[in-house]
Amino acid sequence: YIKEYTQKSAFDGLRDSPYYKGKMDLWYLFACKCIDFLKNDGILTFIAQNNWTTSYGASVLRHKVIKETQVLKLIDFGDYKVFENAGIQTMIMIFRKSFTYNEYSFDYRRITNKSPSSADLNNILNHVDTPNIIYIQPSIQRNKYMNSVLTFSTDSYSEVLDKINNSSNFRLDPQKEVAQGIVYPQDKVNTASMRKLNNSVSVGDGIFVINEDEISSMNLSEQENLLLKPVYTTNELHRWYGDKKATQWLIYTDSKFKDKKSMDLYPTIKKHLDKYAKVITSDNAPYGLHRSRDEYFFKGEKIISLRKCLTPTFTYVDFDSYVSATFYVVKTTRVNMKYLTGVLNSKLIRFWLKYKGKMQGNNYQIDKEPLIGLPLIVPTQDVQNNIANMVNQILQQYANEEVASTRDIKLKNIEAELNKAIYTLYKLSEADISVIEGSL
Repeated sequence: YIKEYTQKSAFDGLRDSPYYKGKMDLWYLFACKCIDFLKNDGILTFIAQNNWTTSYGASVLRHKVIKETQVLKLIDFGDYKVFENAGIQTMIMIFRKSFTYNEYSFDYRRITNKSPSSADLNNILNHVDTPNIIYIQPSIQRNKYMNSVLTFSTDSYSEVLDKINNSSNFRLDPQKEVAQGIVYPQDKVNTASMRKLNNSVSVGDGIFVINEDEISSMNLSEQENLLLKPVYTTNELHRWYGDKKATQWLIYTDSKFKDKKSMDLYPTIKKHLDKYAKVITSDNAPYGLHRSRDEYFFKGEKIISLRKCLTPTFTYVDFDSYVSATFYVVKTTRVNMKYLTGVLNSKLIRFWLKYKGKMQGNNYQIDKEPLIGLPLIVPTQDVQNNIANMVNQILQQYANEEVASTRDIKLKNIEAELNKAIYTLYKLSEADISVIEGSL
């Protein structure tokens, strides 16, 4: 299990392979080769990481599995760690080499218990009925699942998910409207970099991300201050709202700062980064951020999405805000952004992401693929304004200095109205709504 971003050299000589994909794990390529080695009707069985079903880097493997095999069984152990010395989520997968069936059903099992035990392991292997395990017989339609993530749910869930999908008239543009946050990669000194620097610095000292005390001590020129951008974390960015007051600042340098002459106008910042040159591993080292992204996404009005979370967390912000790769940024001019914030934070979208997005155990993993796959609606301007007004009310509640218990009651009522409006927007019945509410 070697990911390219952790060890590029492991992929040397493999990038011309038809099975190579950026951001992949080495075992995906191995699995593709194994399918090639099979005779027709030959069986391939793995126990391996379960994230191949939704991971961006596994898209080539998924395509090959759907096109060239018949899935016989997937047993997903969820949060149960099968291997004592490996903190990864695993599944058993069994495939038959076959081009015959365009539609078929298979045996799918998944442990859903948040704190699974060895009893759950025995039960799932022996098909013992228990509330902690899902047993279903999903249908694979090759045309439907080609070039798609592989997520499976019960018939009642599938019916509602199909209805939500069929209502959609809008998808986010993956190039123009969704971007991951900045990859530094050295924001601050950690233990490893402190040792490499011979303990001449302290853990937590700023490298590319510096605090106000560090800025004061540097005595930067007016020109150098232009490179500093406010950077935000989960300390300031919450579900619905963001705190505008920044406490940390990013030295925002792009790929052109790979040229050492580019720092001629910034001597103090140059001296600061030179101090950490030994540990700066950026492709644009020593002065450029590894991946600075398009600055357009960090300016003005936007929605910031937390990548890994227990509950989908979308933050509406209308101020310049730079974020790390812990977040994705959604920015569009094709729809009212407060309306869109309301939809994204709704129970309906939470339900969709749970069963059609990417889950790591009970955690949502909201990467670019789940975001661009969201079945969104652009309704009339009146509908957009109505939902945007509810979002304004929510934001106002967070801005008010009110007793938390009183505020929470008001927020609960507003969110209930908002969810009701979005159910109506997607033309869901009371039975559909009961399925969603019960599943969450």
